[in-house]
Amino acid sequence: MRRTAFILAAAAIVAAVLVAVAVSRGPSPKPADSTATPTTAPTDAEGGGSPGAGREPPVVRLEEVPGSYSQPLYVTAPSGDASRLFIVEKTGAIRIVKDGAPLDRPFLDISDEVSSGSEQGLLSMTFDPDYAASGLFYVDYTDRDGDTRVVRYRVSEDPDRADPSTAIEILRVEQPYSNHNGGQLQFGPDGRLYVGMGDGGSAGDPHGHAQDPESRLGKLLRIDVSATPPRVAIWATGLRNPWRFSFDRDTGALWIGDVGQGTREEIDYLPPGQEAGVNFGWNGYEGSEVYDQSVASQLDEDALTFPVGEYGRELGFSVTGGYVYRGSAVPGLRGFYLFGDFGSGGVWAMRGPGAEPHRLQGVDGEVDQLSSFGEGADGELYVTSLAGPVYRIVAP
Repeated sequence: MRRTAFILAAAAIVAAVLVAVAVSRGPSPKPADSTATPTTAPTDAEGGGSPGAGREPPVVRLEEVPGSYSQPLYVTAPSGDASRLFIVEKTGAIRIVKDGAPLDRPFLDISDEVSSGSEQGLLSMTFDPDYAASGLFYVDYTDRDGDTRVVRYRVSEDPDRADPSTAIEILRVEQPYSNHNGGQLQFGPDGRLYVGMGDGGSAGDPHGHAQDPESRLGKLLRIDVSATPPRVAIWATGLRNPWRFSFDRDTGALWIGDVGQGTREEIDYLPPGQEAGVNFGWNGYEGSEVYDQSVASQLDEDALTFPVGEYGRELGFSVTGGYVYRGSAVPGLRGFYLFGDFGSGGVWAMRGPGAEPHRLQGVDGEVDQLSSFGEGADGELYVTSLAGPVYRIVAP
């Protein structure tokens, strides 16, 4: 069903030119006027509103994680392992921070296998839900030919070192262009591995991949990794470039940040227990607006899932999806979904899919080249800057 999207209205333009993800340090982010007020549709229980949905998030601050990193763009940890953070570097290495100190040797280094284009590289990793027993984990990267590969590895006898010889390819998808690779990996509440796939790149999805049921591009894939061989299925369609999605660890709800083409950045939401077959509308629609009339006219508008949130170029130009905060360090932030924008450095928090988004003071505008959010085993959230630093969100 079509959702009424909120429109983030602002008074200042933060970007004059659309750019791809930068690979070198750029100018400091220029968030829109901090007085800008997002507006939302009224919430109700059926629409996913939650108690206290209008409450503003608390002021927080950023605490830099020790270490020096080469274009970091993800942070994660195995379930139950609160002593370590695994930091993914776009250039091909995964590094560990253990008990607050960075280790000298990487957990895994596949730098020789990854491509280095602006939106290419080692894009994410995730751990098997039973990692403590299985030692299995998965990485998503673009190889030297620019194609997407999802590969499974096993940890070595040293818990801080992976065994590169155990690599097994789970998925390979040919990429026609260098951009829009998606790259997020997450295990869902059903124990399946979910893979975010962009539409293949260029601009406007010229080959119609996102609405093509035979293509794995522009989709959210679900893989049964316990099967031999692993079974890959298209779970949702109509995505342009899902740059970060996450499952709420408490409810199982799915949140997606899908990067727009030229006018709209969108936040998508699916409730717990959602069945396969969702269509988010690209490239017939960009956010809630028609993008290609010839495609939109062939879609059943009432059957599409429209974003619960969207904003225009006055607030940024490349959405970065985040997480629902479920940690304990900032009690007042619990239940808020955090998301940001790579281009403007804006960061917002909203308490439920129908709630009003608010700027997250202490993080908003503070991170240069905001490449990703991440989540530790304890539910604490992290923010990565492609320019180098990694931050933890903490109480002021």
